[in-house]
Amino acid sequence: MSGNGTRRGPLWRLRRKWASLGLPGRILAIVLGLFATMTLLGGILSAVNPADDTPDSPAVTSTPAAVSPASLPPPPVETPTVTATATATVIATPSPASTRTVTKTAEVPEPTTTAPDPDVYYENCDEARAAGDAPLHRGDPGYAPHLDRDGDGVACEPYAGP
Repeated sequence: MSGNGTRRGPLWRLRRKWASLGLPGRILAIVLGLFATMTLLGGILSAVNPADDTPDSPAVTSTPAAVSPASLPPPPVETPTVTATATATVIATPSPASTRTVTKTAEVPEPTTTAPDPDVYYENCDEARAAGDAPLHRGDPGYAPHLDRDGDGVACEPYAGP
């Protein structure tokens, strides 16, 4: 306050005007102000970075080359083959004339695992080392959980020391 303590001046007149609007008028004034601010900000941003729906150049995609079954090596006789077929549709432009279908056939051999020999059993790692089978891996003949102290799948590991 300045002067003789009266509430006069442009700021006090604006405050009295704001109070006379009432609650609905104040809310409406705030909403209109936010709308005007967002519209102005949106116009500035669109002028700085115009967004086009059309790209400057068409999108380039790579397609896998077709593999003919004749160019693949023949599968081993003792393993069954699994044939996987993948179909991909590649569209370079929106016209239906540019749609191509590429089919790739690959032969995947099934992994072979050897079953552990149930006749081989080692009471301790000294027996496995004496037989020349240490270290033993999970799935190897003679592997047993009681020989694998740390449970990492390798039994009768050589002691590395500190």
